Amino acid sequence: MSKKLAFEEKLDVRELDCPMPIMQARAMLARMASGDHLNIVANNREFIREIHTLSTQMGHIVLQEDTEGETLSFVIQKK
Repeated sequence: MSKKLAFEEKLDVRELDCPMPIMQARAMLARMASGDHLNIVANNREFIREIHTLSTQMGHIVLQEDTEGETLSFVIQKK
């Protein structure tokens, strides 16, 4: 059983077509303070690769992810 992390912001990109989900995630993270947590909910499986690429490039940390089923969930800690 995984522990649920607290987060400061939530972003739901389930109904958006590429590249909007990653663009919105990037914009939201840019507005957040260092160390804050962002919970992202998506349904596009391509987003898995994109959020990991963004996190690696920008130095953010993917603390938690659930990619089972149709709804994808990520908790990202801003660098």
